[in-house]
Amino acid sequence: MSRPRLLLAGTARAAITPPIGIRMMGYTVQDCSSERVERELTATALVLGDGQQRAVLLACDLLFVQSPHAERLRRAVGKQLGLPPEQVLIQCSHTHLGPMLPDWDDNPPEEAQRQQQYLDRLETLLRQAAGEAAAAMQPARLAVTEGSVPLGVNRRERLPDGRVVIGENPDGAVDDTLGVVRIDRLDGTPLAVIMLAACHPVVLGPASNCLSPDFVGPARELVEQATGARAMFLQGAAANVNPVCGIGRGGPEQYEDQMRLGTMLAGETLKCWAGLRTHCRRGQRELVQSVAAISTWRYEPLPDESLHVLAVRQRVQKLALGALPSPLEAEAQKQHYQTAYEQAVAAGLPLGAQRVAARLARWARIVSEAAARQQPVMRELVVWALRVNELGLVAVNGEPFAELGLEVRRRSPLPHTFLLGYSNGCLGYLPTPPAFLEGGMEVVESYRNYCLPAPFTPEWGPAVVRTSLELLDELARV
Repeated sequence: MSRPRLLLAGTARAAITPPIGIRMMGYTVQDCSSERVERELTATALVLGDGQQRAVLLACDLLFVQSPHAERLRRAVGKQLGLPPEQVLIQCSHTHLGPMLPDWDDNPPEEAQRQQQYLDRLETLLRQAAGEAAAAMQPARLAVTEGSVPLGVNRRERLPDGRVVIGENPDGAVDDTLGVVRIDRLDGTPLAVIMLAACHPVVLGPASNCLSPDFVGPARELVEQATGARAMFLQGAAANVNPVCGIGRGGPEQYEDQMRLGTMLAGETLKCWAGLRTHCRRGQRELVQSVAAISTWRYEPLPDESLHVLAVRQRVQKLALGALPSPLEAEAQKQHYQTAYEQAVAAGLPLGAQRVAARLARWARIVSEAAARQQPVMRELVVWALRVNELGLVAVNGEPFAELGLEVRRRSPLPHTFLLGYSNGCLGYLPTPPAFLEGGMEVVESYRNYCLPAPFTPEWGPAVVRTSLELLDELARV
């Protein structure tokens, strides 16, 4: 068992909004590139330490950072602080109105250059934010609690004909749990607030022409205005959870919904935050005699020291994707989707439809290349875990289903546990085994959009849960 030590914490923030004109990444069918900024995109850095080790959390208003860019950014941030990249978490809110990063899609040279310049700038900004947070570290105390906020609804709706579509399934799994972490200076003044929730930030839909953090933006602003602390949002297991208002269809109503969900998230966060006290506690009871005897308590300060257990772990394992088609089948598939793309361009279809056709043609080329090699396709599952006292965070490089997050929390040895997605990369959707029997976008269409040469298998979801619990068990014994 490790000896509890003094907790140190520091925060900083960088604006990571790209220049207007860059393509956005969240909706393949989008007809436009960015034309304005609805709210600034930010990266919020939190550095925690105990005098022996440090952990860096970077919460970014991005869809995700795919490999190998995620590894590059973690190395750069780690080098800035003299840490191995395994001590760095790059976690994305999954806003669908963030910038596209290089190599995600086939782009004209000028757009590819724009994205590369943004990635280079992003690295600089993340290094600076982490460095500023580390320089600002000071003795702190941390407390955590949980609330409930109904932001989302399970989106895997089964139609009468048996198809599973993106809709609303009120009987499906959803995690309404809100985690709130309060980090204060030793005198109790607020330093940072962490909000942990699970819901797709797609309130502003594909008709939007703006860069935006979606509902996370107003939630963060309201919390910071009320507390004076820097607020950061960490996205949970939101793969099959859409906002209760649905995906925005454009018009002023979607911006009203953005404020509504942001206010719901902020309101519950503030209620939970206000119930946490870090610097003092009730002392002995006293009776004061007035007309009646009144029972009162004086508050007494906690010791100057703030002793915490802090530990970080990471585990990387290679897992196989599903079977590849035969080279002949893959070649026919490639020709089919290439022809469909050429026909979409020749017919002058809307830009969004052309982009969808181009994406499928790109995927089919990747499948054909992999099928020609006829070797098993492997990918790395990266699971990162942090423990601070009773708080356990586990982060995976994919889009985990809500059921996976609920199971990890239920079986965790730590009282307050949260599974995060979109962290240190993003391979694709990580469904539960039953979802593979049901089908639907998250199982079938999604691996094409992620340009994976083969689909995931039912083994991936259990591997997320198993590895998460192994790391949490290890951290609980620290």
